[in-house]
Amino acid sequence: MSEQGSIGRGRIAAGGRGAQLLAALEANRRPGQPSVPVEPPADPTLPSAAAALSDVSAAKAPVGRGSAMVQLLARRRVMGSSASPEVGASASSVQSPTQSSSIVSPSISNPSSPSVISQISVESATQVTTIVGNLNPVGRGIVARMRSLEVSSTTVKEAVKSVAQERPKMQPKSEEVYPKPILTHQENAPIVKKGEMGNRIDVVANYVRVNIDPGKGIYEYEVSFFPLCDSKEVRFQLLNQHRETLGPAKTFDGVTLYLPYQFENTVTSFQSMHPATNEPVEVKLTLRQKRRAADSIHFYNVLIRKIARILGMVQINRNYFNPSSPIFMPAEKLEVWPGYVTAINEFEDGLMLCCDVSFRVLRTTTVRDELVEMSKKGGYFHQTAQDVLIGLSVLTRYNNKMYRIDEILFDKNPSSIFDCQGEPMSYVDYYKKQYNIDIQDKGQPMLLNRLKKKMQGKEDETVLVCLVPELCFLTGLDDRLRSNFTIMRSLATHTKVAPMARVKALTDYIQSVNNNERAKSVLSEWGLSLAPMPLSLEGRVIEPEKIFLSKSNFTTNPQCDWSRNLGNDILVAVKIETWILVYTDRNLNNANDFSKTLMEVGSKMGIRIKPPKMVGLPNDRTDTYVNRIRDEINSSLQLVVAIFPTSRDDRYAAVKTLCTAQYAIPSQMMNSKTISNPSKLRSIVQKIALQINCKMGGELWAVSIPTKTLMVCGVDVYHDPTKRGQSVVGFVASVNPGLTRWFSRAKYQGPGVELVDTLKICFLESLKKYYELNQDYPKQIVLFRDGVGDGQLQFAAAHEAAQFLSAFQALSPPFEPKFTMVVVQKRINTRLFHNSRGAINNPPPGTVVDHTVTRRDWWDFFLVSQFVTQGTVSPTHFIVVHDGGMKPDNLQKLAYKMTHMYYNWPGTIRVPAPCQYAHKLAYLVGESIRKEPQLELSNRLYFL
Repeated sequence: MSEQGSIGRGRIAAGGRGAQLLAALEANRRPGQPSVPVEPPADPTLPSAAAALSDVSAAKAPVGRGSAMVQLLARRRVMGSSASPEVGASASSVQSPTQSSSIVSPSISNPSSPSVISQISVESATQVTTIVGNLNPVGRGIVARMRSLEVSSTTVKEAVKSVAQERPKMQPKSEEVYPKPILTHQENAPIVKKGEMGNRIDVVANYVRVNIDPGKGIYEYEVSFFPLCDSKEVRFQLLNQHRETLGPAKTFDGVTLYLPYQFENTVTSFQSMHPATNEPVEVKLTLRQKRRAADSIHFYNVLIRKIARILGMVQINRNYFNPSSPIFMPAEKLEVWPGYVTAINEFEDGLMLCCDVSFRVLRTTTVRDELVEMSKKGGYFHQTAQDVLIGLSVLTRYNNKMYRIDEILFDKNPSSIFDCQGEPMSYVDYYKKQYNIDIQDKGQPMLLNRLKKKMQGKEDETVLVCLVPELCFLTGLDDRLRSNFTIMRSLATHTKVAPMARVKALTDYIQSVNNNERAKSVLSEWGLSLAPMPLSLEGRVIEPEKIFLSKSNFTTNPQCDWSRNLGNDILVAVKIETWILVYTDRNLNNANDFSKTLMEVGSKMGIRIKPPKMVGLPNDRTDTYVNRIRDEINSSLQLVVAIFPTSRDDRYAAVKTLCTAQYAIPSQMMNSKTISNPSKLRSIVQKIALQINCKMGGELWAVSIPTKTLMVCGVDVYHDPTKRGQSVVGFVASVNPGLTRWFSRAKYQGPGVELVDTLKICFLESLKKYYELNQDYPKQIVLFRDGVGDGQLQFAAAHEAAQFLSAFQALSPPFEPKFTMVVVQKRINTRLFHNSRGAINNPPPGTVVDHTVTRRDWWDFFLVSQFVTQGTVSPTHFIVVHDGGMKPDNLQKLAYKMTHMYYNWPGTIRVPAPCQYAHKLAYLVGESIRKEPQLELSNRLYFL
């Protein structure tokens, strides 16, 4: 390390607190007072000042503000006795008007010598404290400098003790020495960008206005104690002595106090008595700011969570559920708790509460039941139990609390003894005494939960909680339950709530809060109240889109489903002349029926398919499939179709990797069960034929795109849970004016690599491909970015958008198109309902809401693009993080058009097609292929 780098921040120009103090005092120097140099004067007893500094750094101790103040006083002494009064004057000039002092010091020849330092350390503690104010004068810097210059430890201790004794006398009013201004905030006007096109409809949103009483808000006070009090617990006790004056509504963290009202004076003092010494302590409250609603969101949500507990709800993860109104499903051994997802935020039209219905699925089986089933299967029981149970959440019904299984203690059981508040007790006796529960199985192992408790005024404490398996009920759904169609259909009848029932549940929640005196007082104490009804506003419905095929066109129906129109016509059909059909010998009949039906339905749609080469296999082993397909691949092969007798992820991944990563051959996999039903065979094969046509480079349909120089891109990221830090970036971009042909790239991204760097490479490749096909670059680019949460919006706007813009200059020749970047969020709690003369229904596809409930500081809108037959439709949230000059109407219409262009579904989807394409690509590569696909496939939708 260099000499300068090892000195410390306080000694480098403007490098730390010490340097800043020196600069501040130098700025207050009176006329005629000698200037203070930054570096100490040369010492004849030392080789150089740098050598002295190197001695300090050799001690490997920091040199901070304490050392800086010592040097300041020493230098001013060196400057002569005539300067001493000036030093005193300068020091007193920064004191409170109620204080005065005169510092007269003898002249010292060498400020760097050990004797000088020891004199300053003990004799000038008052001077240091007077100048520094409420900053700690005896910090690490002065202590380190004393020790580095061989000052005895006794002298150091005496200096610290001297300052500690004199501090309460010297500095009773530190705020007046360095007064802080009251912070004021200038509210920026909300961003309002509204479209005009479309038919107006009445919309109800699951938002409730939060009214703030005039004259109330959240006022932030800084709390000071004189004499100083280091114990956070004692500070709470000192402040709580004035509970009647401060009122019940307050929040204090040891330094900052939040109140719902403002005192008459900026500074308000109270007299408290120290709980230990019974000495008087002055408690001073200084107003710092009135917090804006946007800065108090977390606090408001804490109040809402408190209200949920008052209403008797139980917190499970982040949401609250009502255990007193369960929905029982005895046949499935399930129980459903209704609840709410709540969040307060500041929107375009003010502070609002977003509230939606939520459900928590609980099982009526206990952990002990699962352990018994595992033991019956034999094998490595302990290892199996740990693999299955560790990490799961369980509910203990005796106290309605959630716990996470962190460990299984096979060496303990309910008869084991533990320390219960200093008294030895078994778990059997504990549960009998506390909950009157008789534990039946005395030999079952115990479950361990490491519970982190937040201690007021202390660091978080980890508490070990032992749980009895027969008292712990499993929560959520496992893979076995999710794969059971009957159970999931029965569960959907309870969890997929119709619009009318959802609005009624929201109204019931509002009434339960407003009619409960305790819950209502929690809000009223802070000047808040909930509006009596959900929010009503105006929405717009974009005109239905027209779908274009090769020989016909039609307007979409109200359900936005055109599957019946594709049986005889598609936009661009392909020719398949050389392809293989791989199957096991036992599936020969299914393979023959499939190939025959595929050629028939393909012929009607214009897809010319010649008979395949039939490849039968003796068994269904993975290596048998892979080796035989590898042997059949040649330069003329266009397509590989494989029929699997059973569903196995490893076999699917092996064949996909062979065709996609090792060779550039489009492939189609299917389960024999899917094509075994003759009555459904034709409709299923028709969908497979459409999928194959896309994978071979064909196009199914198109919508009207007025702008012919537009490129639309989609981005999504797949995060592999098994590889920390490893992720796959999926990038898709249109390369023709009709937005029907796509260029795609998937790239692995290692840990520590910026996402924007990978995206920029894909973006440049897509621009070059567009130029290659059109002999020109696009004039306008719209990029839909999926997978960005609210906390990443600023990063996306500041960094990702900037990287995309810089890509235009990397091309030759460079060009500057209009670039718009839009974040797409589909996992949201916002719900929109169509209010048709009092009847609450789902809004029609194409409904747009771009005001009132939109973000205050972003250009955003909600779009309903789908039609659902069960439950409530979910809108999609579009947030513009970089504005390329598009009109709101044009961007909203483009987003809606793109929901029609996903070729894997003849209808609208929730997100724009390029986003869904990017998602499918990233998921396929990250989940199955685990390698980057061949570049030759980049101009085809091989990942459908």
